[in-house]
Amino acid sequence: MNPSSSRRERAQASFEAGVAHLQQRAWLAAAQAFGSAVALRPDHAPAHLGHSRATRNLGQWPQAERSARAALEADPSFAEAAHYLGALLVETDRSAEALPFLQAAAEWAPEVAAHQRDLGVTQIFLGDVAGGRERLFRTIDLDVHANEVLYTLVRLCRMNDGSARTQRLFDIVGDLSARPDDLPSAERAQVLFALAKAYEDRSEHAQAARAMEQANAVKRATVAYDIGAAESRMRQLAEIFDRPLLDRLARQGSASARPIFIVGMPRSGSTLIEQILCAHPDVHGAGEAYHLPGILEGSRGLGGASYPQWARTMNEIDCAAIAEAYLKLLPAGRPARPRTTDKWLDNFESLGLIRVCLPNAKIIHCHRDPRDQLFSCWSLLFSQNQEYAYDIAELRRFHRAYQGLMAHWRDVLPSQSMLEVRYERLVAEPEAGTRAILAHCGLEWDEQALRFWDSKRQVKSASMAQVREPIYDRSIGRWRPFAELLAPLFAGLEPA
Repeated sequence: MNPSSSRRERAQASFEAGVAHLQQRAWLAAAQAFGSAVALRPDHAPAHLGHSRATRNLGQWPQAERSARAALEADPSFAEAAHYLGALLVETDRSAEALPFLQAAAEWAPEVAAHQRDLGVTQIFLGDVAGGRERLFRTIDLDVHANEVLYTLVRLCRMNDGSARTQRLFDIVGDLSARPDDLPSAERAQVLFALAKAYEDRSEHAQAARAMEQANAVKRATVAYDIGAAESRMRQLAEIFDRPLLDRLARQGSASARPIFIVGMPRSGSTLIEQILCAHPDVHGAGEAYHLPGILEGSRGLGGASYPQWARTMNEIDCAAIAEAYLKLLPAGRPARPRTTDKWLDNFESLGLIRVCLPNAKIIHCHRDPRDQLFSCWSLLFSQNQEYAYDIAELRRFHRAYQGLMAHWRDVLPSQSMLEVRYERLVAEPEAGTRAILAHCGLEWDEQALRFWDSKRQVKSASMAQVREPIYDRSIGRWRPFAELLAPLFAGLEPA
């Protein structure tokens, strides 16, 4: 047998084994099989790409990137590899680097809906809302079922603008919503949330309300959530991180002032505040970074106690170790900047821990009229977490527990460590609000902060399009047409 022929056959057999392992989600076996294939045939571009997929699922991000690049080196017009490399870079918050690869994939294989979708979403992340919207319209021309595209498009469009394009979008959403048995639950929820937003834009509030109720019911049925556990956790945090513990551990941890924590509930103006800060030349925006919860998630204390129970016995070594682990994960940006925002909003639960581990960190608590905030949460399909938002009773209970914990933090934390920013005041007096935010963070005044919408940084939150505009007040009082529907949610609300 010809040796080169044998080598090719063995490479192909290893490649096919890798494909089978991928289908079985056996990531390590897949990585090994694809590795064998490329060792035998370094020019086997699909094997390099398979290795990238397997190692990405093993959490080996640098290797996954190297393998995707190797696939492109082996076949410089390999659209699937260009797309996968671009998607990897977006996942690792390198959207600007990803853009040319996603553009190449969309050009080389324009008939693939996922190529158009991911390019469009990345353009929106980077502030090119109009260009991204055009790509998403191309996507639905190819496949109206492309994941989250209809919902994203409806959120990006004024559905009452009278154009033929938005009318077509409305017709597609309406048609799909009328055929619920044809859609999986996840897509049905997306369609119903999109329909609700379209009706609201058209001032058809009764229809919007019905669609919102249906959308939330469908979504809630797909998630496992225990509101009682969340309430219990917040009560424990207040009991454990009391004034004596904070006094005992005062001035421990790290002296670093790099982090700026932006906390609160969703839809409170947090993305606007982060965008203002990140327009300052000394601030890098890390966005919604799961760094601190990730450190705590698997941690164990004496006797195997989980967090927050083990915090009762914290000492200065614990404070320093947590601070060091957190700061290692916190990016400084490219080029490096002295301050970094962390907008993982659920860090409002960790303000006591932040105080003892990072006493010089600044905290900004965002809040607004709770009627607008809670209605906005209930009307929105979140990309992750926020499972409490899809049931009115659970949303109300979560908000009450959140308010209770924030009242505790106000009582036990030094007043200079946390700035309270009310969204409505920031909108009414943007310069005064911006000056207060920068001053609280110890930053010199910079006019760029007032033109935050010009920033080219990526924004992945639900407000990714809104923060590309100057400050506006059209979302204030949005709850009013839905007051009757939302009466059970608003009953007994206390001002934020």
